[in-house]
Amino acid sequence: MTSPTILYGRASESVQLAVAIQQCQPLLEDAIVLLYTPSRCYLAVLSKDGHCYEANPQSVNYESVFEARLFTPTHELRWLNDDGGLGRAVLLSEDAIGDGYLESEIDGLSAIATVPQQYMLWGEGIEQGAADGWSTLTTARIGRLSVPEEGIGIGQGACLQSREYLAASDFGNVAVVEERLMSLSAVTSPNKTT
Repeated sequence: MTSPTILYGRASESVQLAVAIQQCQPLLEDAIVLLYTPSRCYLAVLSKDGHCYEANPQSVNYESVFEARLFTPTHELRWLNDDGGLGRAVLLSEDAIGDGYLESEIDGLSAIATVPQQYMLWGEGIEQGAADGWSTLTTARIGRLSVPEEGIGIGQGACLQSREYLAASDFGNVAVVEERLMSLSAVTSPNKTT
């Protein structure tokens, strides 16, 4: 029998996104950033200077962001705007997280198993129009999406890799109780036939 996987966490209430990023930056080196605003969902990267940049490269304006997820293979920072640019931030990892990252420790989750998962992004790669280190996905239905993964070409797409954490309820049922984004990777487009 395998030992349970522990998911550790820290959290802060009523914190600005920029402050949460600054507090967790040492654990989020080269993080991929998924941002939601009222008008769009897009990807960015966290640079060594602690700012998030889009492909153009333009610094991200946090004022319109209502949800953010920054992730590496080992850590994920989530932030959700509650009111006026202040929100709840949560940092998750399978590695113990020391003091100094967000305000308080949250109870660790003991998962009986983990399951790899992936989410395909809309669109297929195109040959032109991408900045260094980036690729462009496009589809008539959605438009263009810049992704921080170089070399995604025609017949390829991209997916977010995640890990689901399973735990038993009080009644003995097993359910997915948490999920952590881990990476972005190029994949063969499911619509491509050979």
